[in-house]
Amino acid sequence: MTARSLSVSLALVALGVAGCASVRSVADREFEAGNYAAAAAAYEEALRSEPAARRDPTLRLRLGLAYAMPGSAHDPARAVEVLRAMPALFPKSGATAQAVLMVPLLEQERRLADELAAARLQLATLEGAVKERDEQAQRLRTTLADTQAQLHRVREELEQLKRIDLQRGP
Repeated sequence: MTARSLSVSLALVALGVAGCASVRSVADREFEAGNYAAAAAAYEEALRSEPAARRDPTLRLRLGLAYAMPGSAHDPARAVEVLRAMPALFPKSGATAQAVLMVPLLEQERRLADELAAARLQLATLEGAVKERDEQAQRLRTTLADTQAQLHRVREELEQLKRIDLQRGP
């Protein structure tokens, strides 16, 4: 059980014990407290269990907002799904007007998040390639230094052989 579902379950149990609050009111309290994961779960439960909640555009707007807010319930795709359905369900509501304005922004957020993830993956790939190239370059530097040292020794030996040969004479 996740912390989110545990929180909602505890809130719903408290509701049952109190017997006076609705799931909607629990959802609203969670939303206003900034507990968006718990609010989203409670709004979803209200939609399932309370017929009046299904006719409430503000509830749907808040459900979409709860999914849109950064944090544990952040699910832009679900937020878009909820908000995009509002014009068909509540064509004359002010909440619908807000929802319609938010959908393109949430879609842009999702697109930018996808682009960011792709760029991070590409960066990691390039960094791996750079590291591999750096290691290859270091191996080549080592080989070059060894080869230069060998060449220097061979040249010194050749010079010694030339001096010996010159000392012998014809």
